[in-house]
Amino acid sequence: MPNLLLFSSSSDEEFVAASDLEGLQKLFSEYCDDEGLMSKSSIQRIPFILQLLADGDLLAEELDDIWEKAPKFPDVTTSAARIDVDSFVQVYRDIDDLFEDDGVVSKQEQPASAVREPTETKENPATEDQTDYVDKNMEDELESVFNSIADDDGLISKQALVNWDEIEKLLRDGLLGADEFDELWGKTKKSLGADDKLDIDGFLSFNVALDSLFEFSDEEMEEADDDDDDDDDDDDSTMEDIVEGQLVEEGDRSPQELFALLAGADGLVSKGNLMRWAELLELIDEGDLSMSELEGIFSANAVAEKLDESRFLALYKAIDDLFEYDVNDESDKSNESSRANQKVPNAVATRDQPSSKTTLLGMIEVLNEDNDLLPCGLEASDREQANILKVINMLEQEPSNLIRSKQGAVDENDIAGNWELLYSSSSAMKFNKGLSGLGGSFPNGKFGGLKMRLDSSKYMSDVEYTERISVTPEAASFDVTVTGDWTLRQSISLFTGEPSITLAITPERVNYGPTSTRADHWKSLGPLNMLDVAYLDKDLRIMRGSTSLDTVFVFRRVA
Repeated sequence: MPNLLLFSSSSDEEFVAASDLEGLQKLFSEYCDDEGLMSKSSIQRIPFILQLLADGDLLAEELDDIWEKAPKFPDVTTSAARIDVDSFVQVYRDIDDLFEDDGVVSKQEQPASAVREPTETKENPATEDQTDYVDKNMEDELESVFNSIADDDGLISKQALVNWDEIEKLLRDGLLGADEFDELWGKTKKSLGADDKLDIDGFLSFNVALDSLFEFSDEEMEEADDDDDDDDDDDDSTMEDIVEGQLVEEGDRSPQELFALLAGADGLVSKGNLMRWAELLELIDEGDLSMSELEGIFSANAVAEKLDESRFLALYKAIDDLFEYDVNDESDKSNESSRANQKVPNAVATRDQPSSKTTLLGMIEVLNEDNDLLPCGLEASDREQANILKVINMLEQEPSNLIRSKQGAVDENDIAGNWELLYSSSSAMKFNKGLSGLGGSFPNGKFGGLKMRLDSSKYMSDVEYTERISVTPEAASFDVTVTGDWTLRQSISLFTGEPSITLAITPERVNYGPTSTRADHWKSLGPLNMLDVAYLDKDLRIMRGSTSLDTVFVFRRVA
């Protein structure tokens, strides 16, 4: 059923007002577990909240924020946080509060002339029989809508009704045909003395008739179920219809079938459509997949914020690849972590999937979007670091890696140029909150990014770092410059025993403002002094610590 202001009386799930404490307690009892508690995934299954998420009216980040603020039940029986009924009421009302200021003009704010009392005549009989069952809250809301779009005489024209955002959305999404709208308009009783306009009773009657288009009798539902059963035995069967906003469980379905169930009317999958994927919600709810990780993978695959089938399959595989689970090795299943056991099943390879490089850059981009955090991933969580490292491991094995394709035969000219740091997992940089450590030592100052220039000629190889220290106000910001020499060395990896290429840097001077000191006094520069080149192409370079493979630096070439 579409997102109408009027809810059908025959619907199994009725809207519960935030002020209806008894109704909220009943709603909680329907969705809580056997212990009388509720997880976040259970909240996401409540039709009202699910519809808000699917339509994009409630953002996943907003729900996460509300969930985090709700008091949790002290729980030692499960790792997933759960709430009791009191916290559920708080969560529900916090969600409701997001929609209080919707810009609808209330009935009290309208001039007296804006509300025209309907007249009951033989030609225009009262529509009480049609509107008796309308929930009082919904009727009040519809009256507010009526008042906001009615003319000075308190009437609504056909064009004004077409311009109502609810009707616009139904027509745009193809859920209501123009001929169906014309038929409803023609059958709705008009205001006495105004054959081409509706008064308040006519408007309510129109909504009742509109709502009835989306009602299904028990017999019709049973017939639909029978048709689905018959289709299961037909090789040419079509995919069963999933009501918009309903959760989709993957089960034993193939990724292609899952895509068809999640796709919207345009045949594409949006972020809102993804939030109907039950198994995905469970991964997020259990903390096995963060929203930033999902955003990164989605951004790396989407075009105009949508996924076609091939791009959805690429996203599907990218999520699956995060879990490093060997489905062919049954003996190892019991030893996998709980996260691996919750992997997305049935991953498939696709011809059009983006490379690991695209996925990596998308994940880093999302990570660096939060301006409240230090850039370059210096405040990334352990889980985010682990998932980025997994993608890097895959990227290093791809043919685009010059270290592999040239079998290590790279020289200074391949490395020379201007680079900027995109990401680092260096514990030393995290501790120092930057490279030099000056960002954390200045009032209102913080690390603002790092650039590196590598110059190479027949006679010399010079290096220059430029670390930006951002200070409030911005006019007080400054750069820290480190100069020195660099060279490439052939060595043997301590971990693999195989030949490796090491970028060795000898810093000489550190300059900032009027200060210039010898670099050997700056122990914080150590993380960049000796790094193995793990991946290299024309515009991306990944370095690993020579004594710690988990320490990585991702640089992008700049003009």
